[in-house]
Amino acid sequence: MAVIGAVVAVASLVVTVLEGVRARRHTKYSAHHDHWWQRWSWIAERALSNAECDHDAAALMARAVLSRSWSTPDDDWMERALDAYEFRAARRRRKEARRDQ
Repeated sequence: MAVIGAVVAVASLVVTVLEGVRARRHTKYSAHHDHWWQRWSWIAERALSNAECDHDAAALMARAVLSRSWSTPDDDWMERALDAYEFRAARRRRKEARRDQ
């Protein structure tokens, strides 16, 4: 009986450790995702603003984020998406300006 109790105790310990590792990994991922969303929301709001000084702030912050060792491929994707949007918006404004002439 003592052997069975010891086996159950060891199995319980292993399950507890594995569950703790999984929970820690999930918490770390969630925190990283939340911070990522906050950073890029801030950048996008300023990049899409009508104020030119906001565009400068967005560009500066994007460069800062992308130069960090912890930046991810998702950060690169967001910058490319914002660049593509800004390029299309500038092209649309040029077409509208020519139309108005």
